[in-house]
Amino acid sequence: MVDWAHLSADLIRCIHGCLEDLMDQMSFRCACVSWQHAVDGNRPLPPLLILPASGDGGGYTFLPLVDLVSYAQRRSRKNIRLPWESTDGGLVLMGSAAGWVVAADQAAELHLLNPITRAHARLPSITTLPAIAAVLQTDGQVTGYLFRISRNLVHETSCESTRYVLYDKVTVCSSSSDSWTAMIVFYLGRLAFASAGDERWSLLQTQYEIRVLDVTYHRGRFYSLHNDGSVSAWTPADGASPQASFNVQHLRLIDVSIVEEYLVGSGDDLLRVSRWRDPLEGDEHRSLRFRVFRLAESGWVAVQSLGERALFVGSNRGISLSTVAFPEFKADCIYFANSGDVGICHLKHGLIKPRGAGVPNLKDGFIVPDYMHRWPPPIWFTPRAC
Repeated sequence: MVDWAHLSADLIRCIHGCLEDLMDQMSFRCACVSWQHAVDGNRPLPPLLILPASGDGGGYTFLPLVDLVSYAQRRSRKNIRLPWESTDGGLVLMGSAAGWVVAADQAAELHLLNPITRAHARLPSITTLPAIAAVLQTDGQVTGYLFRISRNLVHETSCESTRYVLYDKVTVCSSSSDSWTAMIVFYLGRLAFASAGDERWSLLQTQYEIRVLDVTYHRGRFYSLHNDGSVSAWTPADGASPQASFNVQHLRLIDVSIVEEYLVGSGDDLLRVSRWRDPLEGDEHRSLRFRVFRLAESGWVAVQSLGERALFVGSNRGISLSTVAFPEFKADCIYFANSGDVGICHLKHGLIKPRGAGVPNLKDGFIVPDYMHRWPPPIWFTPRAC
């Protein structure tokens, strides 16, 4: 019997070179570790964008059909169906990490989906989060949720609204389809986690009145960024309290309207990426800019250049890539897909705009202008056979 995992590297590369379909190329790489190494060496697959399927009329929900877009191949798209058993169309993508995409169904419950391996894992019910209860019909169907805001104040929302007000960020670490841990930033910046096999979310203890802005997984630990500028490191298996805290001075950007904050692991560094609108820019979309800071013992240190690296931020877990290994991406740039804006921003020179064109396009910098200003936005996704 042929041992397919030990075919010669030259033969593996030859077979891969004959594949023209984007999905076939990804599936081939993910078939086994030896095939991926033969094709790509030790580098991971580059990020793709997941978009609503071509022809979708928009709205607040994605169908299970989506498009995978390869930036390296420009407008090359592959239409796929996510591993979702229902055909009701009530699926909203909330983020991605570690080869998974995170989706909320019509009842606002969360799921992990792997478009490559077709794996599907259900996260614990959101009713196990504190201060949240389901509103049920007589037949047991969930029609909405009650949020306890204070001792005497309860707010009711529909399932549709819950998907947009409850979840701020979800990230995942995973070694296989049945071994994963998810961490969620939810209502009013609280933090909870769950692992494969758990029936409940476990709340993590943050300081009173401290809100979590973002969470990421880097070098074996989760890290959370808070609205006072501090950072906490978490290993959930060791308990509900942080293993380390970095109480750094809060950054104050004068006359700048901060839109979003991200944490990105890059090599040995933990980066804080602040997305803001330049009040001096006069274009109709109010140009976006970014500032990047590195966490040091002394606090946040401004990063003047990313060097030969590019960052990818949005609803996904932050990604850092070498532009030497991936020359199709621009060095010292931040690729963003969030809050209705999709594009590329050079760290020093700002938003990359098309040359002499009224509509942004792929060649000159923007990724998918036909999906700008839509919600939910496209998300970055790194294929992985987890």
